[in-house]
Order: sequence, then structure tokens, then C-alpha cells
Amino acid sequence: MTVGDLRQQLKGLKDDDRLTFAGGLTFYRLKRVADDEYFFEFNEAEGYLTSSVKKRNPDVKVVFLDAAKATNWNEEGTIGHMDVEVR
Repeated sequence: MTVGDLRQQLKGLKDDDRLTFAGGLTFYRLKRVADDEYFFEFNEAEGYLTSSVKKRNPDVKVVFLDAAKATNWNEEGTIGHMDVEVR
């Protein structure tokens, strides 16, 4: 997606129209990663998908977690394991 593509999608919207993201993600910032590339960052942490999860769920590309609500962090900095259910 280019900035031009995004501008085209936003064409006709008012400055005070709200944008929301699927899955309840909350926008954090745009982060510059190259001279001509920016990365959308969200407040939710991106979950690490192990190779076995990727193999069992090849269509799952990313998992976001509400890290602020996680209470069971372990010494390795993870919250444990989970299965993925697609609806």
C-alpha cells in the first residue's frame, strides 16, 4: 500500500471522522523504517507464532495480544502458550 492508495481510500472523509481497526486494534503510531517506508504500529503486542502453530494454521499471519491485561508473564518474557481458533 502506498500513501497515494491510502489517500484515495480516505478521499471524501471529514477530518473528524473516526477510523477503527478490525479486531479491536488501537493505533499507536507510524514508524519510519526506511527513507520511503513507514510501519503502522498498534498498542497491542504482536504474538510470536511458533513453527508448529504456523504449520497447523497456515492461514494465520499474525496474532495481536492485549499485553496490558496479561498477568501471567514468565521469566522468558512470554505469557505462555495458546491455540488459535479461526471464526
